[in-house]
Amino acid sequence: MFRTSRFVVLATAMLVVAATAVGALATSDGGAAGGHAAHVHRVTLGVSARELKLRNDMRQLWEDHIAWTRLAIISLSTGSPDTQATVGRLLRNQSDIGNAVKPFYGRAAGNELTRLLKEHITIAAELIGAAKDGDTQALAAAQKRWERNADDLARLLSRANPNWKFRPMRSMLRDHLKLTTREAVARLQGNWAADVAAYDAIHRQALHMADMLSEGIVKQFPKRFR
Repeated sequence: MFRTSRFVVLATAMLVVAATAVGALATSDGGAAGGHAAHVHRVTLGVSARELKLRNDMRQLWEDHIAWTRLAIISLSTGSPDTQATVGRLLRNQSDIGNAVKPFYGRAAGNELTRLLKEHITIAAELIGAAKDGDTQALAAAQKRWERNADDLARLLSRANPNWKFRPMRSMLRDHLKLTTREAVARLQGNWAADVAAYDAIHRQALHMADMLSEGIVKQFPKRFR
């Protein structure tokens, strides 16, 4: 365990690095929360069974993503013996997400999405390791790579679907990074109230992200959801 002062220094450095490259969160959080309520209404009224299944499946995938990410943060930050199994399950989720889009965009696109998502996870693990070790230089370098990876994901998605515009996708994914950073920092600091609040925020944002992806697919392939 680190001394409290060291936690504060590392956590502050981590937040400063993240804040320099990630957009303001307040607008995104409000939109996610409001969007969640609106999306629930649309899911339950006036959609086909196929669309409802897509929406529910996409939400399940992204809820798995944030749940296993949280468990991985806990395992990595404490050196728990379940770390390998937990991270392995989290990586499997990235394959699940890639496989989910293959019926619409093909094997190559699905595999590339999986590759980028797995890179997203491995960089996150490096960030936590650097924070634990007090290596602010490695932390900053990993943060930059994490942001480039988010941009690559946004670029891949925007090229696949004209409804997934690059800038909104990039903003959404960078919000995801910022919220994940907030969650990890709170955990490393032992600030449990902030840790719980961060997870609630990332849960809302993940549902918003899932709905944004589902809506784009339905708009692009409307005949498949009648």
